[in-house]
Amino acid sequence: MDRTDYIWEGTRQLDNQTHYKPLDSPIYPETRLKVRNILEKMRQEGYINRDQQLYLLEDSPRERRFYLLPKIHKNKTTWSKPGEIPPGRPIVSDCDSETYRIAEYIESYLNPISCLHPSYIKDTYDFLEKIKTLIIPQEAFLFTIDVESLYTNIDIELGLDAVKLWFEKYPNQKRPDKFLLELLEISLRRNDFEFDSNFYLQIKGTAMGKRFAPSYANIFMANWEQKALEAYPLKPLHYYRFLDDIWGIWPFSMEEFLGFTNHLNNFSPSIKIQYNIHQTEVNFLDTITYKGPQFRYTGLLEFKVYFKETDTHSLLHKTSYHPAHTYRGIVKSQLLRFHRICSNRDQFHKATRTLFSVLRTRGYSRSFLRYTLKNYLQRKPPVETKPKIIPLVSTFSTSSVQLNRLIKANFRKFLDNTNNLQQHKIISAYRRNRNLKDLLVKSKLPPLTSRPKGKENNKTFQSKTWVTNYSTKQVYKIKQNFTLRSTNCVYLISCIKCTKQYVGQTKNSLATRLYQHHYNIRNRKETSTHIVKHFLDHGLTSLKISGLQTNQYWSLTQRLQVEKAWITKLDTRHPKGLNEN
Repeated sequence: MDRTDYIWEGTRQLDNQTHYKPLDSPIYPETRLKVRNILEKMRQEGYINRDQQLYLLEDSPRERRFYLLPKIHKNKTTWSKPGEIPPGRPIVSDCDSETYRIAEYIESYLNPISCLHPSYIKDTYDFLEKIKTLIIPQEAFLFTIDVESLYTNIDIELGLDAVKLWFEKYPNQKRPDKFLLELLEISLRRNDFEFDSNFYLQIKGTAMGKRFAPSYANIFMANWEQKALEAYPLKPLHYYRFLDDIWGIWPFSMEEFLGFTNHLNNFSPSIKIQYNIHQTEVNFLDTITYKGPQFRYTGLLEFKVYFKETDTHSLLHKTSYHPAHTYRGIVKSQLLRFHRICSNRDQFHKATRTLFSVLRTRGYSRSFLRYTLKNYLQRKPPVETKPKIIPLVSTFSTSSVQLNRLIKANFRKFLDNTNNLQQHKIISAYRRNRNLKDLLVKSKLPPLTSRPKGKENNKTFQSKTWVTNYSTKQVYKIKQNFTLRSTNCVYLISCIKCTKQYVGQTKNSLATRLYQHHYNIRNRKETSTHIVKHFLDHGLTSLKISGLQTNQYWSLTQRLQVEKAWITKLDTRHPKGLNEN
């Protein structure tokens, strides 16, 4: 998609004053303080321990990023610019934000209760399992309903009320309901993000990208549909819902169905629906449910695979650099999906022919496809005792394949000479290497200007080769190179007016962490900490940051351990330094 068109569509959506408002600066540093206060209360009341508190509070959060997924499958006449610019599905990347782990925590409590309603559908196979034995009246209609832009249209107040009602309906003494609602409200009302170097605040709905968003939307819809259905005299004979997609059977007239949908459209100002109704068949998820030749005798529906008009079947190309079993696995997974969806063999073979004709253009040979299909259809005898697996985990490459073959060959020789590990089997477990998407696609829209090369131009950053413990005068060599773009590292803040130092750690870039320190000092946040107090007295211009140690594979625990070691080495605990005791 053209960059100019992409920015135009993003700006068009963000200009909607009902859902978003522009900000002069991000508010996530203040949000982190609010989250910290709630977590401290939760720890004091025994809902979480100290380790959980440290995990849930992101130490160096970054701003959320707004991006779009173009909906090219929509009818071109309905595009934002008909035939030119498709509408975008708005996503807010929440990773490493101040509420990312909080969202995980909220999700752990919302998810189990979000499925406790009569219309719940887990996935396609759960849907088919629930409707395959339903006896449908001969003249009944099949219908589907789609809720328009559900996530972004949920009124925050109504959403919070729905969750509170669900908590009351399904009580749990171990669940911190009051704190969960406070954290949920903060996550919804303070969802700020960046797009094209501008900051915005979402004031209605929830963002796709929040871990709890599907469960939150599910609970809201369950509450909405319960009240909406109770308020109308005529009800569907059967009614099932997967998030914002609804399937049902309407046993009354078409005119009465139009009255029903009109009622749904006017029941809540934030929820609008589109519908499709037909006498014999409807598309739902990746299936077509229809009245087959036997319906007049059995009253049972039949099912087949639904392919969207825009479905290009862009499965992995055969010339891509992947392990051989990956191609077989892809074809088998599609055959398994067809087999589980299709209610008769003819529909299975029809879907298979459609798939294979496309795969031929993707480099798959006829013999490979025939062999895979034959192998899939053959019934395999059950294995009495499955061997215990020993995985050889490595990143896929030519050398790793050769090495694994050598290890397997030697392992078989080893088994011939010993009784140990006879029930074990070695398999290759390959990690995916970085691909073009990893290299080219980012949630953050990059600026058109190039980054400065060579020496860092930020006067606050210092590239040090040695650091000193000013208590013992011992000197330590820095063995790695750093820039403000360095990530997952332990860093040092020094005051050029005195010898006081501070050691910290961050998953994000040094630039991001430096911004957070500057924000706290400029805005007098966290004034109880020694580092903020010190630079309020000595001034921001006396603050310098440099890297101490980095490793891209460190976990949070490992970073904290290295940070602690450097604090001890440089003796930076107060009063000799600026770290807290």
